[in-house]
Amino acid sequence: MRRVLLKLHKYAGLIFGLLLSLIGISGSLLVFDHAIDETLTPALRSDPNAKLASFDAVIAAAKAAAPSDATLNRLYISRAPGSPHTARFPNAAGDGKTVEVSISPDTAEAVTVRVWGEYPMTWLYSFHHDLTAGQTGKYIVGAMGVALLFFSLSGIVIWWPRRGQWRNALRVNRHQGSIRLNYDLHKFVGIVFSILLGVSAFTGISLIFHGPMKAAVNFISPVIELPSPESTLKNTAESLAIGADTAVKNAKSVFPDAVLKRIYLPTSATASYQLLFAQADEAWTNYGASKVWVDQYSGEILASWNPLTAPSGNSFLIWQFPLHSGDALGLGGRWLLVFSGLSPAILFGSGSYLWWKKRQRRINNQRRNAEKNLGSV
Repeated sequence: MRRVLLKLHKYAGLIFGLLLSLIGISGSLLVFDHAIDETLTPALRSDPNAKLASFDAVIAAAKAAAPSDATLNRLYISRAPGSPHTARFPNAAGDGKTVEVSISPDTAEAVTVRVWGEYPMTWLYSFHHDLTAGQTGKYIVGAMGVALLFFSLSGIVIWWPRRGQWRNALRVNRHQGSIRLNYDLHKFVGIVFSILLGVSAFTGISLIFHGPMKAAVNFISPVIELPSPESTLKNTAESLAIGADTAVKNAKSVFPDAVLKRIYLPTSATASYQLLFAQADEAWTNYGASKVWVDQYSGEILASWNPLTAPSGNSFLIWQFPLHSGDALGLGGRWLLVFSGLSPAILFGSGSYLWWKKRQRRINNQRRNAEKNLGSV
């Protein structure tokens, strides 16, 4: 069994290793995507101590900067003091592409207007998610997740030492030649990051194949659907829409100690505001999973969703993205995820080197045997 696993592990690694390495590197960079984006684009930064502008002013500025026929459907709230708000306009750039307008949170001025997927960090996200190849690429990435999960599990089985050999199993010998160094490095990096790689693989598979995963979870533990309430449209004279600031104020009464993360704006006459908050004990801190629906005319609270009291099936699904992105792991966990994402490249490089040296040795032995046979004739 171990010998079969070793062969599968080796040749599958040679076939899929390069693509897994690239996906892993892109994932490592995405752990700190917003910080990197703001470093690459200094215009995004503003005074972290300045007084914040109203959301209504921010939304008005975003709409003024976007194409005239574009529809704003969501506003990502500033992630940290001095970081911008980001307004998203789906299908505003043609070919189904999304326009993003970054707004200074203090002056409510548009600082950038960019097409999602055409600036570095969003291109990396698209590559990591679907290789920038749409649905086909998405399924390929999902298949790579299955391969990575296999490597993580098979690597543990192959590495597992016999009794009394645990110390040697974790030793990296640096003074016994490049072959031994690469062999020990491959074992060490593989076993150290095997659990994190396995979690990344499993959560990635869950996100890519969300429908089948949801059905499988629901079979074990019920997954309930979230509410989708609509606003009550009265006659035109009475139906005056409230602003985003009023919607936020009313929604905060449901989660008074939570931090606002996203505002989904009504995009039809009967749609409602949907406001997402992050509570202190949530896993998904950067985006928030606590939701409140607000009538766009009356400001009435239509429904709410608390992930901290959600059924276990829903909780399991909620945890998938924050685990995959490192959001649930804190700063230390994020750095672990960065190194974990780089480890497939190290494993592919060391594994390929060992395979190549073994192949060269076999070819040299065959050549010497052939020469010896010729000499004896």
